[in-house]
Amino acid sequence: MKKVFLFVLFFLIFFTSKSFSDLQFKQSKDISDDTDDLRGIFIKPDGTRLYVTNDEDDDDQSVIEYSLTTPFDISTAVKSSETLLTIQEGGSSEVMDNPHAIEFKPDGTRMYVIRSDGTAGNTVALEQFSLSTPWDSSTITWTGRTDLQTGCTTSIQARGLDFKPDGTRVFIGNEGNDIIAQYDLTTPWDVTSMTNQFCSPSISGDETKMRNIQLSSDGNFLYVGGNTGDDINKYSLTTPYNITSISLETSYSISAQTGEMRGFIFSSNFTKLYVTGDDGSSSGDNVIYEYEIDCAGTITCLDASTNTDVKAIIEANVETAKRIIRNNTLSIFHRTEWLRRHKNRDNLSNFNAEIDFTNEKIARLVSTLESLKKEKEKDRTYNSDDWFQWSEGRVSIGERKGASSRDIHTYGISIGADRIKDEDRDTMYGYVFQYGNDNIDIGGLGITGLDTDSYSLALYGTKIRENDFFTDGIIGLTLLDTDHLRVTHGNSLKGNRQGQQIFGSINFGKRLHNQKINLNPGIKLDLGYTKLKAFREKTIFGGSLSDALVYRDQNIKTALATIGLLFDTENQQDEKTTNHHGRIEYVGDFSPSSNAEFYYLNNQSTIYDYEVTNKLKHNYRVGYGFDITSITGWSVVTSFERFGASGKGFYNEIYLMIGYVPIDDLKFTFQLNDFENASLDLTKKINELDLKISTNYDILSVVPNYNANITLSNSF
Repeated sequence: MKKVFLFVLFFLIFFTSKSFSDLQFKQSKDISDDTDDLRGIFIKPDGTRLYVTNDEDDDDQSVIEYSLTTPFDISTAVKSSETLLTIQEGGSSEVMDNPHAIEFKPDGTRMYVIRSDGTAGNTVALEQFSLSTPWDSSTITWTGRTDLQTGCTTSIQARGLDFKPDGTRVFIGNEGNDIIAQYDLTTPWDVTSMTNQFCSPSISGDETKMRNIQLSSDGNFLYVGGNTGDDINKYSLTTPYNITSISLETSYSISAQTGEMRGFIFSSNFTKLYVTGDDGSSSGDNVIYEYEIDCAGTITCLDASTNTDVKAIIEANVETAKRIIRNNTLSIFHRTEWLRRHKNRDNLSNFNAEIDFTNEKIARLVSTLESLKKEKEKDRTYNSDDWFQWSEGRVSIGERKGASSRDIHTYGISIGADRIKDEDRDTMYGYVFQYGNDNIDIGGLGITGLDTDSYSLALYGTKIRENDFFTDGIIGLTLLDTDHLRVTHGNSLKGNRQGQQIFGSINFGKRLHNQKINLNPGIKLDLGYTKLKAFREKTIFGGSLSDALVYRDQNIKTALATIGLLFDTENQQDEKTTNHHGRIEYVGDFSPSSNAEFYYLNNQSTIYDYEVTNKLKHNYRVGYGFDITSITGWSVVTSFERFGASGKGFYNEIYLMIGYVPIDDLKFTFQLNDFENASLDLTKKINELDLKISTNYDILSVVPNYNANITLSNSF
């Protein structure tokens, strides 16, 4: 029995001390010359400024601000200002009493302070201040409060304070009843809009003198500091950012440094911990203690490959590479499908007269073929030596479901030219320039994401064989330019990643003619290889690089097989021809897994690996559209398509081609301004008068927002 007891004792001592080993005391800074009653503490996410609250007597309660010449190193802290916490009380200005925990809005424009002294009849509230200069506490102005003496915050000893990263939820720690209160904010970051109070279970068995609280950046853990045990208790949350169900995991002792903790704060990346102590001794009674945490990223010591946003970013890179290949090949196949529907026309051009994207790179792309178009404006007689111009615009909106949801917005433009090889028009070949923008917002907050520009050049050909069998082929190259943004622990990290693609596609099918409907059964294979170059995250707005990641080169292979049925009908009238067309397709994704390797910038010896497996093997594509072709020279081609996987996400895509070979002094302009606004102008000269019809539509407006006008003018 004695041996068992000694073994258990050894086990507890060993593993308890191991849990503490991640937290290492580094240094302290005595600020007793600045304050007699040190309370709450906050450090700016980039580690360059530190703030403490002061509860001195004689209406001297204040916030003291320090500048750190070396970020996160308190030994370099120099007092820069001390500002009284002036509030409105009973219609007059006065200095608030009994300040405790202090917090800031991530952009530094608001400050929040807990007010409570533990005496019955005194105000217990959360006070809110605005800063006219971000992060400069000397510019604070009181803007409101919320009374905390309700529900589970009835206690007159409120102490702890923290916010959800998006400002929609606030958490209050209460020493009096050992409970954490949770509130929703109907207006983010405005504590006067607090509502919907929820209460945590009592933690009185672990801590009865709560001093502050802090949640991990992902909301999965809650840290509660107090001086009953002179430690910081770590709790796991069943649901992120919901304290109604918590369970104690471990504790981190600070008793060797102070027996009177007043506040604490982890650095934005959870690699450092700062504790305020007010021991009341002749020396060291108002001290800030700095601790280091051995592992990068978080005190939980989880590796970077378990970070939800990191995994989502890597997955989004793979999805983007596949989507760009799929969109590039599909736009070209839209052209070959249009050619088969219109093979007997004299005019095989379908080129936008004018297209204007506010993006300068797109504008240069459009102008590449503009001169070619103008040479044929008046001539509609073509032979096998002529080049036919075409263009297509694409807008796509979609979402990807899962543990980390993704909202996807893309747009693109294709500008191409092709020519007939034979007089019978059975063979055509050509080239196409393509630009696309792929924007992905990751997570519910939409502050982490990717923004990818793609530039492609492809060669293609189509051949109609005997018995109306046809073959389409594509080969192309793409350059990728991706802006990467990841927000973690309140720190914004940015990077730019370059990449290249080579892709190809082949399409086999047969055109079945019928008096009412033409059918095109077929099978298609898309193949691609993408190489994403290595890059590193960089801090923006002066944030810390402690949690920045370096990503190594990543290779992505794409293999998509499509089997389906296309159909179209033709309706000829006196001056125009209308074609209705659609598609029903199954898309099988046989792409192999892609491995991403990455490591922390400050810990290059530990390499993390995340394998992106193919989770969307079975997909579908359905679509419907129509062509209108006029004998006067203009044509419109539009289609709506939906690509998706059951229960896992989808993309809704709109394709538009508007073409014209000008005759009779009719001028046409179509504009699409960076996915936000579309306009259409038609101008015709009638008996020396200029008739102009203009329309404008806001694509992204929730409320329909469009206008039209007609102008008649004459020049003298």
